[in-house]
Amino acid sequence: MRAGIYLRQSLDVAEGIERQRDRCAAMVHARGWDVVREYRDNDTSASKARGRSTGWAQMLADASDGMIDVAVAVNLDRLLRTQTDLSALIETGVAVTTLEGELDLTSASGEMQASVLTAMARFEVRRKSERQIRANESRARSGQWVGGRRPFGFEADGITVREPEADAVREGFRDLLLGTSLAAIARRWNQQGFVTGQARQARSGHAGEPSPWRADAVRAVLMNPRYAGRVRYKGETLSAPAKWPALIDAATFEAVQAVLQNPARRSAGRAPTHLLTGIALCGVCGATAHAGGNARQGVRAYRCSASSGHFARRAEPVEEYVTTVILARLARDDARELLQRSPGLDTDDMRLEAVGVRARLDALAVDFADGALTASQLRAATERLRNRLNELETRLADAGRVDVLGDVVGAPDVAAAWASLTLERRRAIIATLMTVTLHPPGRGTRTFRPETVGIDWAR
Repeated sequence: MRAGIYLRQSLDVAEGIERQRDRCAAMVHARGWDVVREYRDNDTSASKARGRSTGWAQMLADASDGMIDVAVAVNLDRLLRTQTDLSALIETGVAVTTLEGELDLTSASGEMQASVLTAMARFEVRRKSERQIRANESRARSGQWVGGRRPFGFEADGITVREPEADAVREGFRDLLLGTSLAAIARRWNQQGFVTGQARQARSGHAGEPSPWRADAVRAVLMNPRYAGRVRYKGETLSAPAKWPALIDAATFEAVQAVLQNPARRSAGRAPTHLLTGIALCGVCGATAHAGGNARQGVRAYRCSASSGHFARRAEPVEEYVTTVILARLARDDARELLQRSPGLDTDDMRLEAVGVRARLDALAVDFADGALTASQLRAATERLRNRLNELETRLADAGRVDVLGDVVGAPDVAAAWASLTLERRRAIIATLMTVTLHPPGRGTRTFRPETVGIDWAR
């Protein structure tokens, strides 16, 4: 008899596979059979589909080609646990022998016996899974971590804070509220040497290596209530406080959710490389100013995004003037008063109202499906509620927005503090404090005239 020994374990436990091999090899030797090949599936579950590159798939192929006469395993559980795999093994016509006995899959009684044993194994797997699910739910509702991939910012236990990553998480929440894009946050985390817990796929050419950060992965972090000290289990944020420490406060977390979930939020594009791109306005039509429009190679310029004929002017003198003006303003003692929020703003009431508005939007869809509303009534009511929801989400984002001035105000050297900021932070400060309007410089003008750059301070 030509034997193929199949070895499998669900977890990569040291010596587990070798113990199976020694027992199976002893039985094969005692029966006088020849071992043609060993098939190993370490760290592989038999309750799930096994791919083409597994030892199981190779054994089926060899059995179908007549290379082995009998498949040997410690017990049937090591070999298979689903009726699908049993059917695939029966189709090969190979005999099955385990340390617990033989199975003649060529006979009706042997096939029935194997089916019953497989069903029992499947039953035990399902029952164990249900117990584990109940235990995980109980742990989650008591504020404990239920396990899984190591969360960014924490150690493998899910409780202990890993400070370098935790600082990056805090900065990510803050920078998003300052106007930094998700892609820019991902680039900075990659530059700092951080990686995700997800391994790269084989098609990337770097299979098994940690995956770098991308915008969608950063978004998943910033949407996770874990960082506000809350437990999320199967998509539901539970009421019990978490056993691990919160990295950011609840107001900041809610503000970030309002920003990321706002339907009016623009899709991510290329990050601006100029200080006033998309911020400055055209003095002719009011459209935003974009980079480009200068005929001289290598000279940065701004132009109207709506019409190239409205204005085109060099970027450096405009940026220098705006920077000089804003630094003078930031050096004043009353700079922080520019960002004082309206007193008496109740964010809890606004959040509750937002939940109610979303519920009413869902109810409108049901009423329309039931015929209680006409199409025109649905459109009118939906538009009114969505406008209100957008207003609430915008105010929630503003209410939880951190101070965009950071450490610039009151710094011993305001200019040095400004120079240390990222481009995103500088743009956020300009957009918060002023409206910049670029007027045509005038035909033949070769010197910079400050009156062609309008600055209106925010109240």
